[in-house]
Amino acid sequence: MEENKLATQDEVTLRDLILKSREYVREAFRYWYVPAFFVLLIGGYKLYQYYNFIPVYAAKITFSVDEDEGGGSTGLSGVLGQFGLGGIRPTRYNLVKILELSKSRRVIQQTLFNKITIDDKEDYLVNHLLRIYQQEIVLKKEGKDEPRFHFTHDSLFAFDRRENEVMLRVYNFILGPTPKKALLTADYNEDTNIMSLTATTKDEILSLELSKRMFESLSGYYVNKTIEKQAKTFKIVSAKRDSIVGVLRSYEYQLANFRDTHRSLQMRTDQVEEFRLQRQVTALSAMYAEVLKNTEVADFSLRIKTPFIQVIDAPILPLSPIQLSLIRQLLIGVIMGGALGTALVMGRKIILDMFAPTQS
Repeated sequence: MEENKLATQDEVTLRDLILKSREYVREAFRYWYVPAFFVLLIGGYKLYQYYNFIPVYAAKITFSVDEDEGGGSTGLSGVLGQFGLGGIRPTRYNLVKILELSKSRRVIQQTLFNKITIDDKEDYLVNHLLRIYQQEIVLKKEGKDEPRFHFTHDSLFAFDRRENEVMLRVYNFILGPTPKKALLTADYNEDTNIMSLTATTKDEILSLELSKRMFESLSGYYVNKTIEKQAKTFKIVSAKRDSIVGVLRSYEYQLANFRDTHRSLQMRTDQVEEFRLQRQVTALSAMYAEVLKNTEVADFSLRIKTPFIQVIDAPILPLSPIQLSLIRQLLIGVIMGGALGTALVMGRKIILDMFAPTQS
């Protein structure tokens, strides 16, 4: 008996659900003009966006970062271990670190103060950016009658308050409030580790130059930071080698001069001076041999540690403009407007049913 009762309850519940759904569908058709109004409203806005959309040009560079993984690194560790520089382990270059560097103000500023030519006018890249996006960057909070701002020098540490303020506006404008609105974006494929850098602006020359200059600044900064320790070591041992060479040559010249002026040594005191000079030359020669070996090892370590960043595909002119699709915009307007209008009608029906008096 209990099983039949439960089955009857389930059947009644399913029937009520179907009936209630039919009521909501009838309600939507009854007030069809509400979804139609929102379809026209949002569709009209999408049409406005379509006809007022300014085409943009995307310049994309793809590149790979050579990774030191296994392979011949065991032999390298053995060779360097003979000179007391063992313990070198293969490392995987952090692609996420490169992505973060692409958003850093230091790298972007270095990019912006390269000189490029647009419309037969050579100027800093940042000034071309200010000219093309003047309203969005500089005049956003200022009067339209204000004279156009431009940078006259690239000495970042000598910027005044006004130049720093504009520089920060340009930097934030390039990154954008969201990645979709950013002028510069970077990404990488987790399977292939191939990275990409894309610049998207209103001008194809600006997009092309911005992507290329950004890649140069990013790769240069990353390489320099990766080999900073090895480069410093190589510089120290090279300076030590040059110093020893200078002193060694001086003593060699003194010894040769002494022998030329004392061809027939008769006194023991003269031989003492020759022995002293010979001892200095021998000691410095041994020091020079050792520091020369260390210099070669440091140079070898520097070359092995230096990452190799190779461009796979670089953008070329002409760039294809990115435009909105009229059909896609209309479909978005229909779907969004219909969904919003139907939701309002359904919500109204639910509220009325909740507060409707129950029949006894």
